[in-house]
Amino acid sequence: MKVEMQALEAINKTREYLDYVERHINNVARAWSEVMDAMKRSGEYPVWFDDYRYESLKGEVERHDMSKLSPDEFVQYRLMFYPTESEKKESAQRGFDEAWQHHWENNHHHWEKWAGTDYYNPYEPEIHCTHMVIDWLAMSYEFGDTPRAYYEKNKDRIELPEWAVKYINGLFEDLEANARDDS
Repeated sequence: MKVEMQALEAINKTREYLDYVERHINNVARAWSEVMDAMKRSGEYPVWFDDYRYESLKGEVERHDMSKLSPDEFVQYRLMFYPTESEKKESAQRGFDEAWQHHWENNHHHWEKWAGTDYYNPYEPEIHCTHMVIDWLAMSYEFGDTPRAYYEKNKDRIELPEWAVKYINGLFEDLEANARDDS
């Protein structure tokens, strides 16, 4: 009976994790709309509405975090964030570290992929920065803060070049102004 109960607990924890991933993907879609609206309202981003940048960002957002469902990440993330009682006794950190590296290597909206590296395309840094802010905004819906608050809390470990810091701060200001205008 104990083995069966552990299996059922693992199934329930897997459902909880899948529910979280689903909420995050829905929140990314909501954040995409909010960021696009703020950018349009500000008038500071006319270049964003050229086909290449818009369609590239839209494509990235549509595929957001697909790798979390891959064999390289799914179980490791579930074990790290939604462990069963018996799994809490085991260390999930090693498997998670590898899964996290796989995640940021395959998702350019994570600064670890492109900041401080030779990876460069003249159009893509702004695309990736915008997607990063969309991700932070989506996370803020779940955890009750703001993208700026997340950045401020973690900026000592987030390695962004000066242009990216300036760019995301502009996006934060536009999102905050948009929120004030809508209230």
